[in-house]
Amino acid sequence: MKCPTCGANLQIEDEKCPFCGNPNPFAVKHQQDMRHYQQEFQKTKQEVEKRTLHFNAFTARIAVIAALLVMILGMVYVIKEGPYRLWARRVEKDIAKNMDNYRAELTACEEAGQWRRLYALHDINCLDHTSDFRDYTVISFVIFDYKSILNQMTGFREEEGNDAAAVSNRIASHLDSFYKSTGRLTYESAYYDDNFTPEHMESYRRMQEDLEAALSVYCHLTKEEVAALSDYSVVKKAALIEEGLHREPDKVKEEAEE
Repeated sequence: MKCPTCGANLQIEDEKCPFCGNPNPFAVKHQQDMRHYQQEFQKTKQEVEKRTLHFNAFTARIAVIAALLVMILGMVYVIKEGPYRLWARRVEKDIAKNMDNYRAELTACEEAGQWRRLYALHDINCLDHTSDFRDYTVISFVIFDYKSILNQMTGFREEEGNDAAAVSNRIASHLDSFYKSTGRLTYESAYYDDNFTPEHMESYRRMQEDLEAALSVYCHLTKEEVAALSDYSVVKKAALIEEGLHREPDKVKEEAEE
């Protein structure tokens, strides 16, 4: 590049000719262009940054919303569907695999009169989950009343300060349920017919004998009173049991001998 005045060699950055001192028109134009390009660059840069920030914020919102939706759907599946279905499949598979063994154990308990063990086996192995054991499911309902009655009576005698009225109401309620179940008043549907085989009815009779003996010992009821209990209402059962809890054992013995 040469100076238009003296013809000396110039650099584009030289504002004036080093020989004649006249302004370098090429440098002026170059500086103007550079300022223009710099302004355009900064403007473009700011616009790009602005759009990038907006895009990133929008993308972040979308990502957060999507993550929350996935979490919510996952929680719904896990809470409502996942565990139950996994548990149900495991139980069904276990029952199908051990069905003969379970029935053999339950039958052995029933024959031996091991009612609490029968109830525990049925409950622990979740046998109420299948209709294959519905006869023992109903028996387990009856055993629940049976053991609840015995627990209430023995607990009342072993611990001081128990409320006789409250205990009597609980005993009467379970006793009423027991009599209705074993008398086929509760389970009248054909669905439960398999539960009332001669073997199961014999089990109910033996449980009833145990309960009536316990009522005589712990609640001091006479044989006549015990025999009439199944015909009484829940309220009348509770009143008679409460009265018996307050009796003296010797007095009951004297009344029985008379």
